[in-house]
Amino acid sequence: MRRFFGPGLGLLLGGVAALPAAAQRSPDAPTFVLEEPRPNPVLPAALVPFAITSDVCRRGHAPRVALRVYNVFVQPVAILRLRDRRAVVLDSIPLRCGQYVALWDGTVAGGTRAASPGIYYLRLSVDERSTARKVVITPP
Repeated sequence: MRRFFGPGLGLLLGGVAALPAAAQRSPDAPTFVLEEPRPNPVLPAALVPFAITSDVCRRGHAPRVALRVYNVFVQPVAILRLRDRRAVVLDSIPLRCGQYVALWDGTVAGGTRAASPGIYYLRLSVDERSTARKVVITPP
């Protein structure tokens, strides 16, 4: 039996947190991947690679994408930006399918540094589906 921290973690992970990744996805469901942040533990910032596969973008559909950081109480504390010259904020914006890298500078709401040591969760939402990853902040 798996135990989760706090009543909202299952909601953060889409309500299917106890199932293996292969069991969460039906064969015909659109796919997207949230990779392991680099570095993890985060010192003091992290790059977060993610990909949206071509089956999501059928017939010219541009999925709405959001990438947020949540604390252990499942409260949103930061919204990530794409790592490029435009630094687009990933807050329900339409993106083409492909591979991307987001940047988390290690700050939370209000521009303060994330608690160190601390545990946070990254949540990637593509249209109405989402996935999450645990991130550990270590002291510098």
